Order: sequence, then structure tokens, then C-alpha cells
Amino acid sequence: MSLTRNIKYSLPVAAAFYLSVLTGCTKNFASMNTNPNGLTDSMLQLDHAGLGAFFPVIEKNVIPVAANTGDGSVYQVAVNLNADLFSGYMGTPTAFGGGQNNSTYALNSGWDNAPFNVGYNTVMPNWYQIRLRAAASNPDFYAVANILKVAAMHRITDVYGPLPYTGYGGGGYSVPYNGQDVIYNAFFSELDSAITTLSAYVAANPGATPLANYDLVFGGKYVEWIKFANSLKLRLAMRIVYANPTLAQQEAEAAVNNTYGVMTANTDNAFVGSANGITIYNPVWVIDYNYGDIRAGAVLGSFLNGYGDPRLPAIMTASTTYPGQYIGIRSGISILTSADRTAREGFSSMNLNQNSPIQWMTAAEVDFLRAEGALRGWNMGGTAQSFYEGGIQLSFSYYGVGSAASYITNTTSTAAPYTDPVDATNNEAAGSPDLSTITIAWNSGDTFEHNLERIITQKWLAVFPNGEEAWAEFRRTGYPKVWPVLINYSQGTISTQIQIRRLPFPQVEYQNDNAAVTAAVSLLSGPDNGGTKLWWDKK
Repeated sequence: MSLTRNIKYSLPVAAAFYLSVLTGCTKNFASMNTNPNGLTDSMLQLDHAGLGAFFPVIEKNVIPVAANTGDGSVYQVAVNLNADLFSGYMGTPTAFGGGQNNSTYALNSGWDNAPFNVGYNTVMPNWYQIRLRAAASNPDFYAVANILKVAAMHRITDVYGPLPYTGYGGGGYSVPYNGQDVIYNAFFSELDSAITTLSAYVAANPGATPLANYDLVFGGKYVEWIKFANSLKLRLAMRIVYANPTLAQQEAEAAVNNTYGVMTANTDNAFVGSANGITIYNPVWVIDYNYGDIRAGAVLGSFLNGYGDPRLPAIMTASTTYPGQYIGIRSGISILTSADRTAREGFSSMNLNQNSPIQWMTAAEVDFLRAEGALRGWNMGGTAQSFYEGGIQLSFSYYGVGSAASYITNTTSTAAPYTDPVDATNNEAAGSPDLSTITIAWNSGDTFEHNLERIITQKWLAVFPNGEEAWAEFRRTGYPKVWPVLINYSQGTISTQIQIRRLPFPQVEYQNDNAAVTAAVSLLSGPDNGGTKLWWDKK
């Protein structure tokens, strides 16, 4: 296992040579903005082969896949050692930095560069080349590329806040950062344009799939891409509900009421999986089963155990040290030595295999988004209760655990207390204010906040293991109840109770583009540290 700032990417054979010029250094704005002809026409005019080859590279980095069964380092530093921990999904048994690391809010600047690197070393340069070559000649390809860009970059802006976005590719050696309000407006515009373009293409070319040989998500099925774009728009609309409720409702209702609508069945789910001769390796499996650096989180186990949730064994494995028990690791605790790691290596792992597809978005998540919209009085095409219960059933069906009929009528079960068999200091006892008391069954007579907590808690369970989405929704709503760290090395920059809100801008940006990143700090609501809230984080 290697944690490195020099991120390496595994490219498909057809694209490796063409793309090697694109992925050299962080935010390669100089070449991207001033040398648009790095690839020649002859390279790309090969029956779409050169153009199509850019797509799997982007798809493999919306959520970074593992390079092979022994290398999940990109995902580890870009996602696992931040959002997967901060969301409550996972915990680490490894004493990184002698216990002073992201899990205890001693933020590692090398790790914290990684999400930015994924966006600006891989996603944006390859999107830019598609724009250059396809915007006019193959607008359908460009439309899919724009959906991919939004799918990737919304994750990154939700880590840092302001980013260099709307000016990317416009010329010059420095690109100004945009505030998140500007970036989100651009997202909606790009998705709307892509939906319009693909809808027109489908109407004129029913059944055509020109991207099929290059698409690892939907096999080139443009109707599915339209549904995904609408669903993504719904997700982003809900993200800004406390910052711009009028725009949020407008975009959410437009997404749901579009001709093709949103994802409604598990056959619509967006995953990156092995296809077209490309093998996808699951990075969480690598980090869990190969590195041994991650295990299921104590908060995840608390909800699944407490609810008697049939999905429990499908999501977590039983402990090998304590047979028959499902025990997660609490994040933000004292892990100082290799002995601490050894004591917890037998805790519950994630129930994955090395080729498990990478989940971007599911129909279950969409139902929970519609449930929240309906709870707010928006036109979502149904009631909050119907979408809430439908989302649970979609998640149950995805995991193959049968009917949710009895589960959704459970009016008594709540999150279970947590006992750490290694160190009682880490326990969450019954009655703790950090332990959720929300029940499962919908209660139309309950308060808005209690029903919102129900929706987000069940969405959090259904979205697993998408840590970045879960962390964003926890910051947006305060739900589900994710336990605070017990050790906080942030030196007062991050509140233990409010919890971490973002990652600081990469240090390399201060070195390479100081004026732009310094100006970006003024777009934040506070200093450039982990305690400052993002634009949409208004609740």
C-alpha cells in the first residue's frame, strides 16, 4: 500500500497514448488553456475510437476506481480518508501519522490535495478534449461528457467549495475560482443543455447507441443518460434547498416532470462496472481486504443492528474476532500503534468483492429525494410517505433481501448502543444524546424535522457506500446522527459537535496559482480550514 501525492491512473489501452499528454500535473491550466491542439485530428478521427476513448477515463474517475487489486491509492486519499470516515460509513484501524490524521481532524495536506487532483488531472482535461472535438460534430457525445463533468465535479466542489470552473479552457495561465452559487447555476445549465440535446437525438435516432463501445455506465443508452441527468439535477436541487429554496424547487420539479423523468427502478441505477474489455476493480475492497486500512463504521452498524435491518449481512460481514456479531470501528478514536490495528482487524468488513461495481446513484436515492421534496410541498408526483416507503423497498430489492412490508411498519426500533470490545472509552451508551432515536415507520402526524430525519437516515443507508454523498447530506441536513470524534487535533479550527464541513484548498494551489486561490478564500464564509461551511450549508 502506498499513499502518494503523485497519483497514477490506469487508462484503457486505446486511450493510454492519446491521454498521456493530458494527465501530467495538477490543474494543467497552461496547456489546457493555451494549447488546445495537443491531440491531432488524425488521432481522433478513427471511427470515434479516439474520441470515445476519453469517456471511460472520465467514468473511471467520477469516483476513482482501483488501478488493480493491489492499488486503490487514488480512491484512498481522494475519498476514503475523508468522506468515507466523515460520513460515519467507515472507520480506520490504522495509526496513520501516529493517530494524528483526518479521522482525528489533524488534516493531512497531502491527502487533502487528492480530490482536486482527480478533478483537474483527469476529469476536466478529458472533458475539454471532448468539447474541442465533439461540441459541433458530435453534440450527443458532448452532452454525455457534460453530464459526466457535473457528476464528477459536484463531488469536488462539495469537498472544497469554490473551484476554477466556468473559465476552464478559456485561455490564460490562471483561471479564477467561482463561488459555489455560480458553479451550481452552471451545473443546472449544463444538465439542461445535455438533456435537450440527448432528447432530440433520441427522437431523431430511436434505439441508436453510438457510444456503446466506450460507455461503462449505461452501454450508450441515451434514455438512461437522460434519466440520470434529471436525477442528478434533482440531487443538486435538494443540495441547495437551504441556500436558494426557490431555485431548488424549480429545478427539482423540472427534473421530475421532464418527458423522460428520473430513475425509478433498479434497472436505471448508475454504476461503473467492467465492460468493453475494461475490468473495474472496487477500491473499497482493495483498501479493506488487501490493505486492511478500513472497516465498516460503528455508526453504520448501530443503525443496521438497532433496526434489525435485513440488509445488515449484505452490507457488512460478521466479525471474525467476535463471531456472529457485526461490529464497526468508530472514527476519531485513539489508534496509535500497530497493536491497536491488530486488535481491530477482525471487526466487520464491507461485504464487497474485488469487481463489485462502483455506485454513483440509485433509484432508491431518487425516491428519497422525491420524498423530501413532497415533504416540502413540492410537486414530486406522489406523497412523501409513498416515496419514502418506495425508496426502502427499492433498496431492499437491490440487496435481494425481499419485501420491506414489515420493516416499514416498525414503530419502535431505533439505533443500537455501541460497545467497543477493545476500548470502552469509545462506547455510545443507551440514552446518549449522540445516539439517534428516530424510528422507521412513517408518521404523518410527526414534525417536519422528525420525518426529514427518517428520510435522510434511510437514504443514508441506501446510498452506502457513496461516502461523499452521505457526508454532503449530513452537512446539509444534520442527519443521520453521526457521532462526533472523541479526539480532535484541529487546534480549534473544527468544532467537535458541528463536525468537519470541508477540506482546505490544496497547498499546491497556493504554490502554483496563489492569486487565484487567495481570491477564492474571500468566496468562503470563513477561513480556509475544515470548520468553514460551504455556500449551501445554511441550516
